[in-house]
Amino acid sequence: MRVGSLIKLRPEYEERYIILHKHVFPGVLTRIRMSRIRNYSIYLHDGILFSYYEYEGDNYDLDMAQIGEDAETRDWWKLTDPMQEPIASRKEGEWWASMDEVFHWDKKGAVGERKRRMALSASLKGRSEDQAIKSLKIAYPILVETSSLNDILNFSVYHKDGCLYSCFEFSDKDSSSDIQKLRESLKVEDELNWVPMKEVFHTD
Repeated sequence: MRVGSLIKLRPEYEERYIILHKHVFPGVLTRIRMSRIRNYSIYLHDGILFSYYEYEGDNYDLDMAQIGEDAETRDWWKLTDPMQEPIASRKEGEWWASMDEVFHWDKKGAVGERKRRMALSASLKGRSEDQAIKSLKIAYPILVETSSLNDILNFSVYHKDGCLYSCFEFSDKDSSSDIQKLRESLKVEDELNWVPMKEVFHTD
């Protein structure tokens, strides 16, 4: 199960938020692992935080509830919550707004291979969101079938509020050619300008 979500970061807290996430409480990381969450990253661009993680358990609601009941996690949230601002389109009861996955390409690397990560965001520039998403769902499978992106792994695209967010892994070697090729292909006939997001948090 893959989960993408969004929240705003208050600009006056950006530097503090980044520093804080380089020193996450050990108990918070332990609880994340115990709740069967892996490959959890948070990316930042232009005041928006985009998070992505994979859930490997079989009772998501219970595992998320146990995170919320964890004392050290609650202390962590006392620090981070005032720095964040939920977006207006979130569902009732959400802090981080859930997103819809447009596309996923699941390509595994070699066993034991070191990987790095990247996230990109792009505005739909006022285009009809429904039409744009329909076009992307047609274009991306063709991209995968016809490309030779050997170094690109585990690629997902999400959308929310007229913007797209993609995240992917790549081989821990010189993958710059494939990354550039992917960014060019993602434009979909030059309609989209993808910009890199800064990774501020990651768990294996």
